[in-house]
Amino acid sequence: MGSRRFRTQRHWHNTLIMVWAIPFLILPGIIVGASSGRFLLFQVMLGIALLGVLLAARRDSRRRATYMVDDEKLKLSTPDASREVPVSDILDASLLDRVGARAYLKEFTSDAHLQEEFMRYCTVDIGFSTFTLGAARRLIDRLPSAKSDLLLLRLRGGGVLLLSPLHAQDMVDTLGRRKLQV
Repeated sequence: MGSRRFRTQRHWHNTLIMVWAIPFLILPGIIVGASSGRFLLFQVMLGIALLGVLLAARRDSRRRATYMVDDEKLKLSTPDASREVPVSDILDASLLDRVGARAYLKEFTSDAHLQEEFMRYCTVDIGFSTFTLGAARRLIDRLPSAKSDLLLLRLRGGGVLLLSPLHAQDMVDTLGRRKLQV
């Protein structure tokens, strides 16, 4: 049947929040500078804003992964690691939203190594590493693109993986068809 490659999602929520915060960071510096003639506060706030945007963009762009479904195996790869999972070892593939992924991570994976393995091939921030410390988490969770956009794989032997394909339902369907063939 051939192989099928799935692109991963890329979200820029941290960067967008920092871009939206720039006017609120710079405006006090402009007001103080215009009233006093000293623009030191403006320069400091501008530097902080630019540093924040750069750090947020770096954080949002660093997670990359590739998913490839062959006839007999699922190949997962990131720049740091790769893994091949036989299709016969996949017990269940189900769609999940970010709220469910956070709840699953908190409830079922208490070990730090298991949490890292759970999130290793997911390119979407589910809310644990945002710069906003959870302030924008509700807004992001309510976006139409955040509903059922993640894929939870349960494996034989108790392994669990969270994936973030661009078209999660297509990947579930493909894995289901491959599982029926094996």
